[in-house]
Amino acid sequence: MKPKRVNHYLLAALLMAVMFLWLPPTLTAQQGEENNWVYPPDSIVFGMTYGDWMAAQWQYLYSLPTTTNPIFGADCTNGQSSGLVFFLTGSASPGPVIRTCTVPASKALWVPIILNECSTVEAPPYHGDNPQELRVCASLGIDGVDLNSLKLRVDGKKIRNLPSYRVQSPFYDFIMPATDNIWGINGVTSGSSVADGYSVILKPLPPGHHVIYLEFAVVSGPGAGFSGSVTYYLTVQ
Repeated sequence: MKPKRVNHYLLAALLMAVMFLWLPPTLTAQQGEENNWVYPPDSIVFGMTYGDWMAAQWQYLYSLPTTTNPIFGADCTNGQSSGLVFFLTGSASPGPVIRTCTVPASKALWVPIILNECSTVEAPPYHGDNPQELRVCASLGIDGVDLNSLKLRVDGKKIRNLPSYRVQSPFYDFIMPATDNIWGINGVTSGSSVADGYSVILKPLPPGHHVIYLEFAVVSGPGAGFSGSVTYYLTVQ
């Protein structure tokens, strides 16, 4: 498979805190209620479906040059909108990766576990010329995920039933810088895409320190052998 500037299997993952300075505050959920912290996958969250938010996250990533793009390790607040959802963006390389981030207390958190997208501007095997081709392409990149490998913990509490959080985005348009964009394609400033994968939207966390851990593995298909994890140490204020 031809090397790409950004690996399509976006991670977003977060290890449990081991330093006393990062011990999270006690959350209100009781044992077995951890999924109350997450919007169900069929929810309409602030007027948008999970698929709509997936498209919005990719439009956000496309819009930023690599020098200021959080997926390459830049400040997580770069380019974030004033809306009600804050995008955690994972990493452009296999894990383990550690991120630190300060987020507003009032915002829900988009947490991508593993995503794949295909577009009209990329080379095969991530290219499509129309919505149907892009939908098939995006799906093929996720079909090979080992469902048993999916993990998400918030302050040590396991989020359950992650396979039910797979969604596909609608067909969407994007803009990107003519140079220094995430795919390293010069002279192209727009295109269309479809994304597929596993993500959750966390309800706003209480002020304080939090740790989110997430991991995955791809065992077949175009991304076979790709796995990783990302740890976010969050300060909510």
